[in-house]
Amino acid sequence: MDDIISKEEKQREKDYRRLRTRTPVCLTCGYSGSSSSMHYSHIAPRRFHDDGGVQCLNCHGERSAAERGLSYEPQSENPQMETIGRYLLALAEWLTRIAETIAAFGAWLLDFAESSPNVEPEAIA
Repeated sequence: MDDIISKEEKQREKDYRRLRTRTPVCLTCGYSGSSSSMHYSHIAPRRFHDDGGVQCLNCHGERSAAERGLSYEPQSENPQMETIGRYLLALAEWLTRIAETIAAFGAWLLDFAESSPNVEPEAIA
């Protein structure tokens, strides 16, 4: 009986396959809660490239809303160059959001450090 897998464990494994990782963390905000609350978000539309990463429902929704109405069909005479261009622009947008999150986390740490007692390095180890 110990080898029976629960519905929750089966769903979690399904989520891990869908997200392409066993340790899903939103690339934008750092959320690492329920894997069922996350999406695999493609950097550029799937038609152009399959690379992507994990985003929580909120961050993925914001990003997807900005893309609504954009054409997924090649718009130029050189679809390969267009694919690369779209990929790079979308990646730049992702990296901008990630940089903003890193800056917010850094600011939070500095604020926290100012209000925390000074801890000697030996006490940390």
